[in-house]
Amino acid sequence: MGFWVGNWLHDPPSKEYDSTGKRAIIKHLCFGPVETQIWYESVDGQYYCELHIIEGLQAGDVFLDRISKAKMLEAIVTEIDLCKSLGEAELATVFQAEKDKVEK
Repeated sequence: MGFWVGNWLHDPPSKEYDSTGKRAIIKHLCFGPVETQIWYESVDGQYYCELHIIEGLQAGDVFLDRISKAKMLEAIVTEIDLCKSLGEAELATVFQAEKDKVEK
């Protein structure tokens, strides 16, 4: 249940925390050049944006920024708007539920 925008695959949020204590809320995977952008919540309630560059001139670089709740909400709203504009109503509903969780 994801959708493509150009070379970018937009995946739905994770339901559980992974073994490193992260729960992905927004996941973008690019396949040309390969890189990932993941906005996630840590088990301690902090929000982060993580960029992994997997191939190309900056291959191996990882950028990690702690972001505010407001920035996370802004990113989720952008994803909701994108889903709606591309006819991905079911996924827009999933992201709306994530927005509601973050707002609490």
